Amino acid sequence: MTVVRRRLGRLFAVLAVAGLTVLVGPAPARAHAYLASSAPADGAVLDRVPETLTLAFTEHVELSAARVALVDGDGRHWAVTGLALRGADGEPATEDADTEEPVTLVAGLPALPPNTYHVSWRTLSSDDLHTTSGTLVFGVGRQVTAAGAAGPVGPGPRETAARAAGLLGLAVLLGGAALTLLAGRRRSPGPAMDRALRRRLLVASAYGGAVALLAAPLQLAIQLAGAAGGWRLLADQLTGGRWLLREAGTATLLAVVLRAAHRLRAAPDARIAPAAVAVGLAGALAATAGTALLGHAAGSPARTALVGGVHVLAAGGWVGAVVAAAFALLPVARRTAERAAQLRALLRAFAALAVGCVTLLVLTGLLLTGPQVSTVDALLGSPYGLLLLAKTGVAGVAGLWGLRTARRLRRDDLPRRGLLAEAGALAVVLGLAGALAAAGPARGPAFPVAGAARTEPQVSGQVADLVDTVAVRPNRPGRNIVSIAVGDTRRPAPAPVIGVSLLLTGPNGERAVHPVTRTADGWVVAVDDIRTPGAWRVGVTVLRDGLPPVTDTHPWLVPAGESAATPVRVSATPLRPALDRSALGLGAVAVAGLVLVAARWWRRRPTEGRDHGQPLRAGVPAPAEQPDPVGVGVEAVRSG
Repeated sequence: MTVVRRRLGRLFAVLAVAGLTVLVGPAPARAHAYLASSAPADGAVLDRVPETLTLAFTEHVELSAARVALVDGDGRHWAVTGLALRGADGEPATEDADTEEPVTLVAGLPALPPNTYHVSWRTLSSDDLHTTSGTLVFGVGRQVTAAGAAGPVGPGPRETAARAAGLLGLAVLLGGAALTLLAGRRRSPGPAMDRALRRRLLVASAYGGAVALLAAPLQLAIQLAGAAGGWRLLADQLTGGRWLLREAGTATLLAVVLRAAHRLRAAPDARIAPAAVAVGLAGALAATAGTALLGHAAGSPARTALVGGVHVLAAGGWVGAVVAAAFALLPVARRTAERAAQLRALLRAFAALAVGCVTLLVLTGLLLTGPQVSTVDALLGSPYGLLLLAKTGVAGVAGLWGLRTARRLRRDDLPRRGLLAEAGALAVVLGLAGALAAAGPARGPAFPVAGAARTEPQVSGQVADLVDTVAVRPNRPGRNIVSIAVGDTRRPAPAPVIGVSLLLTGPNGERAVHPVTRTADGWVVAVDDIRTPGAWRVGVTVLRDGLPPVTDTHPWLVPAGESAATPVRVSATPLRPALDRSALGLGAVAVAGLVLVAARWWRRRPTEGRDHGQPLRAGVPAPAEQPDPVGVGVEAVRSG
């Protein structure tokens, strides 16, 4: 019967891993939705207002949560109308569209008089349900200064609290279950843990699992609060792969813990069956992988589930075990010396597991930080980066408390205050982890990396059914590259564009006409006519087959000096390559240390039986020493 249970447990584990692989198999990498471009562009100067405002995002956003506000330079509010989403092909985007595909939010604009205008927008990313917001400025007949790329959004207090509660509950569920297995299967010297303490561990673990189960839908409801169609979004998310994976895994592990607590209550010497251990392990893997997928992406979904899942699992093994031991076992261990000795023995056995969990946390933490923090400037100048530094610092303090506790345990002392301090610091770490998951990552247009192209000012306008956008680089006296993009607001377009010409008018009225060449990225021409700074005018003439030419003219300001780039505070060098190399080096050191420990253990094994050329097998006693027949005969002669 035991063999059958073991085979069933292995089969369940294989099926669970296979299902997890199918669920998080190769797919495009999930990311936070950023504003890729807009028309009018940020800082654009228009001679007439277009009919629509377009905001192009890097991936799908929720239309029901979209909010667009338009305010002029005098503080008057103007209403935008007809919010809609369009796909990459210009057609209306459906609700079941791929969340990884770019999408454009389109809003109708009223007839605006000459003035400066500020556009504030806000929506939700369809993939991670994180808030995406920002502002842009354009002028109608007025010179304006661009608002600049929006920085990462800070964490919301309600979402942070829900995420922190879920992480703490899951950690206690994982850590309590791990300590229970350690207490029941420990082979190190010391008193074995009695039934009451093991049951307290299981009850604490069960409470943590219940909190984790309830915190997930609460977090989702908070993220969707205020969005039209929130109940539909809530149902779609709860039945989606990531949320379902997390909740199903947590419920599976919780069921195993409750079953073990019930059996321990009925039979004091009850052991957890191997099949139950396999089921619980599969549930733990599913819960941690789902939790990782609900956070920020670390690349492809498979990589996020693997690296992030190991990170969450290691955090549960360290943080959850310490918190469960401090608040479930320590109050009872104070009452009798026997239980204090049992807790000391358990914590000494837990030391090796804690070292392995901390090593995995550092290793996976380096791999997870690279995709989220683009540069040193992003680390030091964003809410995400500051929260990450605070989390790392508090975790380091908790690790020092843990080392102090381990040293005192070797002297047969139970450092109650040290254990409580370590548990409190680790609880703060989980709170900061919840804030990190709720905050926008430190990357995107607000934190450009060294070598990336800078955003140049643009002007946009609309004539008839055509929208044209002009950019001049580097926008200073000398040789410049003029890029022109032409789009048609009608679907389908009445006629294809067959040619574009450019008319430059200088501050002194001098004109120069240039034919523009079509390229893969639009229409481009190099000009040498911009020799002086000042107020220029740029005219774009569009030729279409069978239709009269259409001309649009824009004011353009050429500054006296070179346009300023994004200031670099410390460094704009990408962080990810250095962090990946550090993780690789740490992994090599960890593997080498594991090999040395294994070799040392192998040399210290019992050596009885090797003198006869026979290896000592587990469970087989060494052969008894046989008397020497020659020696016996000599002694008999002497005695005679």
